[in-house]
Amino acid sequence: MIYWIFAAFIGFLVYTQVPVRHQADVQAHASVSDTRLQAIQTVRYMNVLNDWRYDHPGQPDGVIPDATLGWSPVPGLNNLIAGGRTWVWQPDTPGLMAALLQQTRQSALTGRVSNRRLNDAQGNDMQVSVPPTVPDGSLVWLN
Repeated sequence: MIYWIFAAFIGFLVYTQVPVRHQADVQAHASVSDTRLQAIQTVRYMNVLNDWRYDHPGQPDGVIPDATLGWSPVPGLNNLIAGGRTWVWQPDTPGLMAALLQQTRQSALTGRVSNRRLNDAQGNDMQVSVPPTVPDGSLVWLN
């Protein structure tokens, strides 16, 4: 009789823990999907900016409004042309650097801002000074 009670208890524990683990797996997958989508949007945004700059070669330094690009704003995604380079940045979130590196095929122009300098994915100084409008801690794709 004790074995039946023990088996029922173990069965109850297994039954109650499976949905919790499944829910955690679903949430983790959703987080990865959101990060991947954010990286895809970043790459598309940079491509739209580069195409626009090709069509407007005399554009002075400054921000290109999303409406000028024909782009629907993505919260947190920003741009700036400074010193002839295009900067696209956003707040860094867990997993975003890896997703962006995957989408850009390990682009060496992807980095994080730290102390007004751009650092690569391994934390090495890329010898690039960051414009004052790009906040420390941001994730940047530079072109």
